[in-house]
Amino acid sequence: MVNHSEARLEALITIVDHRLEDVLVNVYRNNNMPILLLTHGEGTAKSVVYEIIGCEGLKKAVCTSIQTKNMTKYILKQLNKHIDFNKSCKGIAFTINLSSVSSVLSKICIQAEENLVIGSEDMALTSKEPYHLIVTIVNSGFFDQVMAAAKKAGASGGTVVHAHGLGSKEAKKYLGITIQPEKDLVLILTPRDKKLAIMESIMHEAGLNTAGTGICFSLPVDSAIGIMTEDKTEDGSES
Repeated sequence: MVNHSEARLEALITIVDHRLEDVLVNVYRNNNMPILLLTHGEGTAKSVVYEIIGCEGLKKAVCTSIQTKNMTKYILKQLNKHIDFNKSCKGIAFTINLSSVSSVLSKICIQAEENLVIGSEDMALTSKEPYHLIVTIVNSGFFDQVMAAAKKAGASGGTVVHAHGLGSKEAKKYLGITIQPEKDLVLILTPRDKKLAIMESIMHEAGLNTAGTGICFSLPVDSAIGIMTEDKTEDGSES
């Protein structure tokens, strides 16, 4: 039985090669995940760096779910049985703590955990908050500029998701920009010590005072799997 007073929820973001989308969805469905959003990411083939895990030219399935921490550990274990995150270009998964949620959402997630048989086996995850997720929102078509700036500051890659902006009059009034409807949402996972330099580089090349009119913020990542370390090449061998 879950202790409701101690139950903590988190968002699990999984990014995999689009050819693994059915595998990803089946794992989530078979385990009756309560809250699930699936979208697609893509990159510019000409870009030197394309995706968080260092692969170019591949479409991505981007999945976001919300559940208890115990369910996260369980679902990561199930995902890793079907998708080998230790191999380059397979995918990446990471979690972000939620500071607060609605009471209805909390009850749904707690009930889902109670209905799921969870084993005691744990997965090896990165330590708490060694990485941050940098989120950049720019006008459509400026993904390459964002990634070029990020790479200058040490980023290994990123994922772009196309979105539609719904800007208000206040944005133009206080920021001095006109909101262009089509947006690129760029996700970059980076070690904490590189975060500030990457964000500053992005804002210099694609910030509010440029044609990209970008804004940028970061979120602390609680745990992650599938991250390529700098001392390994794309095929996983030591450099």
